[in-house]
Amino acid sequence: MGPIKGGRLKLRLYAEGHLPVTYREGLQAALYRALPSPLGETLHERGLVSGERPLKLFVFSRLLGLRYLPEAKAFAAEGELTLYFASALEEVLSGLVRGLWERGGLEVHGLPLRLLGLELEPLPPGGRVVVEALAPITVYRTEGGATRYFNPLNREFGLLLEANLRRKAEALGLEAGPFQVRPLGFRPQHKRLERYKGTWVEGWMGRFRLEGPPHLVRLALLSGLGAKNSQGFGFVREVGGC
Repeated sequence: MGPIKGGRLKLRLYAEGHLPVTYREGLQAALYRALPSPLGETLHERGLVSGERPLKLFVFSRLLGLRYLPEAKAFAAEGELTLYFASALEEVLSGLVRGLWERGGLEVHGLPLRLLGLELEPLPPGGRVVVEALAPITVYRTEGGATRYFNPLNREFGLLLEANLRRKAEALGLEAGPFQVRPLGFRPQHKRLERYKGTWVEGWMGRFRLEGPPHLVRLALLSGLGAKNSQGFGFVREVGGC
């Protein structure tokens, strides 16, 4: 395959209502529904890039602008919200844009999120950038049926992130060179435990420095860092060069 042709979208949405704390599942389903048929079904069931483990190569952020209601254990959606969506596959990106305009937005757990506007964001051209996680980055290894999660200070964290990105690059026919992810200002408070379809997933927010060939940095921004990207984990966005 040739150069990465996908991109990153910034969606402006409007809603009035409440969302459950596990809204990520509903948001993922809404994004699949917004894709034209049979693209949405194919992407959901088996991905678009074949290999040892089929890849979907898209990622999305949390809904930014929600307000947590402790007493209700829910989020209040009051007014304008922001959602970022990225994909390393052009057909996924263009299909979502078309679907969003046709539908006028998304519906998540019965709550309409009306589309106010969207824009295609430029990506940094270089191979060294500081990013902020807008969705938890999850890194783990499963052995003997047990799952072990790693934090950013653990050596395995960076090694597994690099291996994950290398697998994505190779599936796209791209050269997989050296790639490093380094935490900046690590704090225990960056840890997140989020429930997805009945399973608790550990992830990490915060800022990180990415270093590597420009095409790998671009791939990380468009497909996410770590595991479970198509479930809304691992979305990062640059906050400046370094």
